[in-house]
Amino acid sequence: MPSNSLPFFRGWSRDPVAVGLPFPSSPWTARRLAQATLDAAIDGGGPILELGAGAGAVTQALIEAGCAADQLVVVERDAELCRTLERRFQGLTVLHGDALAITELLASAAIPSVSVVLSGLPMRAVAPAAAIRCYSGAFRAMPHGGAIIQYTYGFKSPVDPGRSPPHLDATFVGREWRNVPPMAIWSYRLPAPRQPVPLVNGHHTRTSRY
Repeated sequence: MPSNSLPFFRGWSRDPVAVGLPFPSSPWTARRLAQATLDAAIDGGGPILELGAGAGAVTQALIEAGCAADQLVVVERDAELCRTLERRFQGLTVLHGDALAITELLASAAIPSVSVVLSGLPMRAVAPAAAIRCYSGAFRAMPHGGAIIQYTYGFKSPVDPGRSPPHLDATFVGREWRNVPPMAIWSYRLPAPRQPVPLVNGHHTRTSRY
């Protein structure tokens, strides 16, 4: 068992719903998640925000992919895992608390904006109202066009992109089969605002289909 798996397993044994499964992400999954997150990050938007960092498997992959530790903010509600993260990654900002209350956590840490959100929260086990509140807070913390990268063990989107608010554009990024169990990666964004239809002589114009 890898050295970082033991604190992760302890965290799972204390709160299995919060942690999800008693296995950290595989190296292949961690690297895919890190790349998807870095690809979606908005330049100048602030640090990368990781929700539910566990023992830091994906955090390590982000750093190995070129993200400086001081440009990462991780949220973890298990106190022992928080201490593990602080010991393991020098310069990392670790927020101890419930990631579902992300607006309050960021405000208390004086973090005004983040460039992208990576979520390892078990959203299929989260009450819909709490999931909506978490995602709404995450999007408010990002510049326009920001993305939430969500990973899940299920075979369908772990959140309902049509539930309001907010309505989301959902993109299936891929599935990593070299994980126990296989891991699916999704990307969510707020839809672009509709452009107003121009008026011609006081009437809305129509675009011909032919």
